[in-house]
Amino acid sequence: MSGTALPRDEVAAVLSRTEQALDPGEPERGGALSVLGYGEISVALAVAELPGLVCKRMSGFAGDTSAARYVGLVEDYVRRLGRAGVSVVATDVVPVARTGRAPVVYLVQPRLAAESLGNQVLLTADDPTVTSALTAVLGVVARLSRHPGDDGVEVALDGQLSNWSFTPEPQAAAPVLIDVGTPFVRRDGEHGMDREALLAPVPPGLRAYYRRKRLVEAYLDDYFVPRTVAVDLLGNFHKEGAAARLPLGVDVVNAWLGSEDLPGPRNPVTTDEVDRYYRQDADLLALYLRLRRMDRFLRTRVLRRRYDYVLPGHVRR
Repeated sequence: MSGTALPRDEVAAVLSRTEQALDPGEPERGGALSVLGYGEISVALAVAELPGLVCKRMSGFAGDTSAARYVGLVEDYVRRLGRAGVSVVATDVVPVARTGRAPVVYLVQPRLAAESLGNQVLLTADDPTVTSALTAVLGVVARLSRHPGDDGVEVALDGQLSNWSFTPEPQAAAPVLIDVGTPFVRRDGEHGMDREALLAPVPPGLRAYYRRKRLVEAYLDDYFVPRTVAVDLLGNFHKEGAAARLPLGVDVVNAWLGSEDLPGPRNPVTTDEVDRYYRQDADLLALYLRLRRMDRFLRTRVLRRRYDYVLPGHVRR
């Protein structure tokens, strides 16, 4: 599904030049690109040569084989979501080779109107509109949880509202998923996403601990538990500065838990549970970011090596 009207090779050539010029420590230096947002392992960029597009940069691949496997997995994930009736924004998955270094991969998508994004709906829309948006997203989560593919492959998603685009009246159309950078694909309990690609940003001293505790697998497994997806969705109300809307969100989620045939636990959610969940998650992510900054300092200032990740500055959590 193409995210751009430009020829793929032309987009790839622009992204190759972007990579050659990119300083991950100062990504906006020179004005050729600007940072639109950060994921935990990715960064969304606006590239001057590609107006109207968002270029989500993924790094951490061991080599060409790892990057090619990721490209295939994302494309398969988008196809499976589509077959399950999930609307996904048009996405081109473009690997970019780099001389003397492992490749990176860009997910190229049209830049959608800011007011259509779920976090803006949460902040600015009235209660009925927010209720409709939440109900629509939770409906998608329920549908995926009940319908594995004919080949036994399960797919899931991160339901937080900032991952979706809505029409001005969310009840009038299906929400459109914009975040497919982490493909939640599982067969017989084994995840399609390469664990080592997700571990690559982790400071080296911690990777063995993450592997031993299977923390990546536990993180991915959570997205196949509908109630946990819903609690995580509600927790992000805090991150988006919309904690006052938590009672509304909790009511919507509990009505959903009580009415849907869902796998896993279905006991009601409370605002206290959501607050605890979010605080624990935010504290862990804050610690993780501090450790990554220390790792960047060690690599770039002490060892004089490259650091391949774009890290955010201060993050309000």
